[in-house]
Amino acid sequence: MATHPLISRRGLLFGAAGVAAAGLLAACGDSDDTGTPAAGGASAPAGGGSFPATVTHQFGTTTVEQAPKTVVSLGWADADVLLALGVVPAGILDWFQAWPVGVGPWAQARLGGAKPTVLKGPEINFEQVATLRPDLVTFTKSDNVKATWEQLEKLAPTLSGPAGTQPYGTTLKDQTILIAEALGRKSEGEALVAANDKALADAKAANPGFAGKSVVVAAAFNGQYGAYTRGDGRVQFMEALGFQNSRKIEDLKPANFYAEVSKERVGLLDADLTVIFGIGAGAELKKDAVLNSIPSAKAGRLLIIDDADLVNAFSTNSVLSTPYTLEKFVPMVKDALA
Repeated sequence: MATHPLISRRGLLFGAAGVAAAGLLAACGDSDDTGTPAAGGASAPAGGGSFPATVTHQFGTTTVEQAPKTVVSLGWADADVLLALGVVPAGILDWFQAWPVGVGPWAQARLGGAKPTVLKGPEINFEQVATLRPDLVTFTKSDNVKATWEQLEKLAPTLSGPAGTQPYGTTLKDQTILIAEALGRKSEGEALVAANDKALADAKAANPGFAGKSVVVAAAFNGQYGAYTRGDGRVQFMEALGFQNSRKIEDLKPANFYAEVSKERVGLLDADLTVIFGIGAGAELKKDAVLNSIPSAKAGRLLIIDDADLVNAFSTNSVLSTPYTLEKFVPMVKDALA
């Protein structure tokens, strides 16, 4: 059966988790159920904020006149930032289509029992967004289509990503600061970024053997691989731990955040550490003679991740998902390099 282009791209975007989710949704059939709105919409920003707040992004400026009470999170991982700042979104676009509450286990406690409306992603249903009557929409990490932002801006002040950022390339720092600025609380956003940077720096210091090692991070999909480049958050995470993304992958100079690698060129995946995501396909990948023929696999330095929540946390790369990824993923890396 042919794979739909959207499913292929989603698989690369989400580290193959999107392929599994798409297959599950196809098996279950389409649903219009978007969950139960959070009582009273989003919580008011904790600790107040300075308003009006004007934020500059790739499509101009957006001004938030007063503390928003109904925030809708549409950007990939925007909900994590809002929750880290104490704001429960009234609606969340669930890019992974993986959780009934719209966010991963690393963020669910921050909901405080609220049940935001979960919008099926990654496509946006503008009518559903409108019914939530937002006074702020966050859309900081997306495909950077201006027409989409313009349509959302008609509904409420809407954030986009920073200028000069490739699609889905908004960094953890930029995403956190943009949203914090819109809430009139830039200093709190900066504190979250600083805490995130310290956690990564501490992990790097605790693992000096990571320094300078080459890494390939890739998703297995549709009979081939997508190896991520330096514009991707997963690679940025590995670099923060001291790794260097494989020069062989960077030299491919792909136009997107990944480079397609066919089975015939599987040698490109070799590095000091090779990390492959294959949701629901871990056993198959471990038996794949072609993949296991590369030097890193033969040396035991091939790390196949089949835990959907871990892949999603690593792919999310937010101030809330980082501690979860550090706790669960770093020990696996240490073992693979031992």
